[in-house]
This record gives sequence, structure tokens and C-alpha cells, in this order.
Amino acid sequence: MYRAFTYRLEPTVKQAQALRRSMLLQCELYNAALEERRMSYEWLGRGISTKKVPSKYDQFKTLTGLRELRPEFGPFGISVCRGTLTRLDEAFQGFFRRLKAGQAPGYPRFRSASRWDSLSWCDLSGWKFEEGSRRLYLQGVGHVKLNVHRPLRGRPKTLTIRRRARRLEATVFCTGVPRAELAPTGKAIGRRGLS
Repeated sequence: MYRAFTYRLEPTVKQAQALRRSMLLQCELYNAALEERRMSYEWLGRGISTKKVPSKYDQFKTLTGLRELRPEFGPFGISVCRGTLTRLDEAFQGFFRRLKAGQAPGYPRFRSASRWDSLSWCDLSGWKFEEGSRRLYLQGVGHVKLNVHRPLRGRPKTLTIRRRARRLEATVFCTGVPRAELAPTGKAIGRRGLS
């Protein structure tokens, strides 16, 4: 069974600045990857290029040389960049699904830095939940204090850091969460005997 656990982050000033810088970089990456796909579609449609439109995995391959080209991406790792490209791929999948269904599709849009409010890690690399110490380790940011109001259950799989108003929150998605069975009370809901 899958389950999401959301906790409020309590970063220091330096950690909050690092998270903000990472969000700006991921917004820039999203817009650059969107531009690459958009230009490929246009060139393919006009017959200028015969090269196929890059998929999510083609764009993943370009991340290997990103550290040499743009060193500011280095401290945060490649895993968070994969989360951003996966987010773009999901936007395109939704676009093509609506197009196929005959609905008004709404092409994926460029995002402004002020509205980019989340970071995603699709796997366990680049972050670690330390339950005993009530801290979350993020690559490039450090050990961030968490307000853990209920224990994490199951195996952590993915992580999303989201900015809500002035606060930051971490949502950890887990698999293998044991089902909590309630004891029977012997009481029924609703009326009996209606026919």
C-alpha cells in the first residue's frame, strides 16, 4: 500500500537560501527542456529536421555533462534534475492524452521563477530521511530539521519539497505501508429494515 507523509521543514537561513537557489535552477532547467522539445516539434513539423523529438530519457542523457557546463547544478546532484524532467514529461503526457481525447489540450507552458514551488527526487539518491534524529539530509543543502508529528511507516521511495506560502514542507512517498485494521465495534451505520 502506498502512502504520503508530509512534514514541515525548519531550515536555517543558509539552508533556505540553498533550497531557493535549487528551485531557481530547476525552473531554468524545466524551461530549457521545454524549449528543446518545442523547437524539435516545430522543426519536425516544418520538415527542417528529421531527428526525433527528445524523450525524457534522451534528456536524462544530457544531464551527464551538465556539471561541466553549468557548475552551479553540481552541489544539488542529478537526481533532483531527473525529477524536474519527469515533471515536464508528465505535462506532455497529459497534453497528448487530452489531444487524443478531443479535449482542449493546453500545451505545456514556461514557468516563471516566482511560481516554481517544488523540487522532486524520483529515487533515494540525493536525500535521506533520518527518523531517529528528526532530520532530512538533502544533497547540496545539508541536514534540515523536520517537525515530525507522526512516525514514517513503510519504505521511503520518493520525496517532494514544496513551498507553501512562507513555509517549506517535505512529502515522503512510501511503499509497503502496513494496513491499519480497526477492531469491530458491533455498531451499524444507517437505518435497518428499510425496504
